Amino acid sequence: MAMKRNGKSPVSSDTDEKFMFFKDVSLGPHETQLRFRLIHFWEARNPVKKTIIGLEMLLIDEQGTVIQGFIPPGRIKKYLPDMKDGSVYRLNNFYGSKNKPMYRVADHIATVSFTWNSELSVLHEIPTCFDEDRFRFHSYEDFEANCDLKGDLYEI
Repeated sequence: MAMKRNGKSPVSSDTDEKFMFFKDVSLGPHETQLRFRLIHFWEARNPVKKTIIGLEMLLIDEQGTVIQGFIPPGRIKKYLPDMKDGSVYRLNNFYGSKNKPMYRVADHIATVSFTWNSELSVLHEIPTCFDEDRFRFHSYEDFEANCDLKGDLYEI
C-alpha cells in the first residue's frame, strides 16, 4: 500500500474502503476517511463578545480512541442538520489542528477540524462496533489537590 502525503498509510476495511484511525491523526491536511461515533457536541462561544467560535465535538472511533472535533462558525449550518449525539459518521477530508490546551476535552494532540472540502455522511449500516462513549470522572478532591500544580488538570 502506498504511503499518503502525510506519511500515514490508510487502513483497508472489509469493503476495501480506506480510512484512518484516530491514533494515526497528525497535524496537517488529510485526504482520507474517518469513521466515528459522535459522543456529544456543543457551541463554543467567546465569553466576552458572546459570539460563536465554532462547534466543538467529542468523537470516538471503533478502537475506542477519543478525539476532539471542531467545525468553524462559517461551516456549522452545512453540517448541523445531520448531526445527532450517538450517531455514526464518515468524514472525508479534514485538517488535524493543534489541540488548544485551555479547551481540551480529549487526550489526543490533534483536533479533527472540518475544512472547505470536508464531507460528512451518516453511516446507516455500521461495519463494526463503536463504543457509545468513554468519559473519565474526577472528584472535586482530585482537582483541588492538583490545582496549584503547573500543567494540565486534565492529565490528573
